[in-house]
Amino acid sequence: MHQPARRPRTHGFDITLALVAVALVAASLLGSRDRGPRGPQPSALSGTLVVADLRGHGLLVHDLATSTVRRIALPGGPHELLPLPDGRVAVSLEQAGTLALVDLETLAVDYLDTGGLPHGLLLDGNALLVTDRAASAIRRFELGSWRELEALPTGALPHQLAMSGRDLLVADASSAEFRLGLGRVAWQPAVTESLAVSADGSRVAIAGARDGLVRILEVASGEGQDVPLGARPVRVAFAPHDADLAVALSASGEVALVGPEGRVDRIEIGGVPDGLAFANDGATLFASDIAGGPVSVIDVRTSRVVAHLDGGATPGALLYLPALPAHR
Repeated sequence: MHQPARRPRTHGFDITLALVAVALVAASLLGSRDRGPRGPQPSALSGTLVVADLRGHGLLVHDLATSTVRRIALPGGPHELLPLPDGRVAVSLEQAGTLALVDLETLAVDYLDTGGLPHGLLLDGNALLVTDRAASAIRRFELGSWRELEALPTGALPHQLAMSGRDLLVADASSAEFRLGLGRVAWQPAVTESLAVSADGSRVAIAGARDGLVRILEVASGEGQDVPLGARPVRVAFAPHDADLAVALSASGEVALVGPEGRVDRIEIGGVPDGLAFANDGATLFASDIAGGPVSVIDVRTSRVVAHLDGGATPGALLYLPALPAHR
């Protein structure tokens, strides 16, 4: 594994930062419909929330049980986060052409210099898959040895990845077709950069930022349900129990909760919503404001913001871990 002593170089144009710079946020107070008994308060939460501070070039690691936070500096802006089997977290530093492998317990960081524009991350057996817009491909690296394997060709602008069974799902912002594994396609809204798969793998949600649509596809049949939300949806996340789908609406300062039969509750968090992560019981949702606001803690059962956490300079992607990695 390459561990450069120098600061990794910078490549390309940062789409996420450009979107933050031009986003127009319409702030409007919207009521929240009561959805049942109140969920757990922040003091009752446990586990770890990792926040990718894009312009702050670092990670914020929140111990939710003790309400303490640690900061891990990185030599570039972190985009996506993925837990690894060895307990570390992989972080894509797109503009630095590098992956960071972060030990949240010791705060040690190793680097894998990939070149290109690494962004979306996914585990596939013994391989780490990484989207690379510079190569219009999915790069593959063997876990442990970090030897690069044969790449998988894809569309021009691959952004995020997910897996349903053995079907590889790719959010490609350049295409009007969403690929459901090999040989099957479905229509997708423009511009699709984000996707999420339900816990049982049967459904995939894709966010069309330009069209203002979220499309929920049945993976087996390819049939879809369109949920028109407007307000530039940029990220989606299924709750662990799959009853709710969270959507970050970057142009309205809201997070939408899409429930059964297409019911939509809108929760104002302000700024430019981006990262989303559910706690493992599904009762709490974390949402970041990439315009520099805090991370909002949302009670899913009441659709209300109940607390805020430090997000750093520009909090983007979020990762919730039920517990800190065990000492190795």
